[in-house]
Amino acid sequence: MASMPLAPVKAAHRKLMTQAKIDKKIQSGRGCGVRDSYKPWIKVWEIKSKGISHMIAGVKIHRTHHLLSNAERDYLTVLEHDASIIDIREQYPLLTQAETQAIASSINCRHPIYPGTQIPVVMTTDFLVTFLDSSGETRLAARSVKYRKEFEQADLHTRNRMAEKLAIEEKYWAMRGVDWKLVLHENLSNIKLANLKILRTYAIIHPSLPTEKNIGNLLGYIEEAKTDQIPLKILLDKASRDLYIEYMGVKRLFHHLLWNGRLESDLTSKVISLSQPLHVWPNQRSAALSLSKEVFHHA
Repeated sequence: MASMPLAPVKAAHRKLMTQAKIDKKIQSGRGCGVRDSYKPWIKVWEIKSKGISHMIAGVKIHRTHHLLSNAERDYLTVLEHDASIIDIREQYPLLTQAETQAIASSINCRHPIYPGTQIPVVMTTDFLVTFLDSSGETRLAARSVKYRKEFEQADLHTRNRMAEKLAIEEKYWAMRGVDWKLVLHENLSNIKLANLKILRTYAIIHPSLPTEKNIGNLLGYIEEAKTDQIPLKILLDKASRDLYIEYMGVKRLFHHLLWNGRLESDLTSKVISLSQPLHVWPNQRSAALSLSKEVFHHA
């Protein structure tokens, strides 16, 4: 996945936040828009991140995603692969500040403030996702992404503050009828992540390859092949000769179809290797049906 790691900015070098600066960000459209036009509230160069920050060109939403940790980068890949998801908005602001302050007061906790000020922080949710539910209706889901070790290695006071901030976030979305969950990076399958990172590089391929003819021919070939008995490279080489498509073209198309769901495989069992068989089969549902019947469930 192409990304731009950025060194965190030291807090001592940052200027103090003011309400005027916040109002200016709001007026500039930060936190507004959908899909390609969305502007994240936080850009990677504006905040000190505990991990490595990334700017990543999206393959589902065609804009640059601003991600503040490796955990967020990995979860973006999971979201991009989900056929039911139609929009991904990262670093989404929980406006207004007055509302999150009221929520904090209602649950008897202190609202976070910007360092060196009494200005209430504009809190954010890591990902606000738009997806199609099982009936084809558009719905929202909010996800906060953390490492389990952030909680395990923190002292009691820090753990309690983290829990309080998450409680504010959870109640903010509950008041809007939006499902919110905390995603722990350690709960994501490492094998699936490794496979998705491989497949993501084939999410966008030359338009001369994914034609209906080529797709239909390759799906038909895979349906008849004993894919669990033939090393993947040999399978693709045979498909190349039988379908009269050069090898690299077949390889790209095969991985592209695995990414977009036209081909299916158990991506949690082992990492894809050209030297090993990969049990794979055509998805019998049409692309449109698959989109409407998949249900967003990542937690």
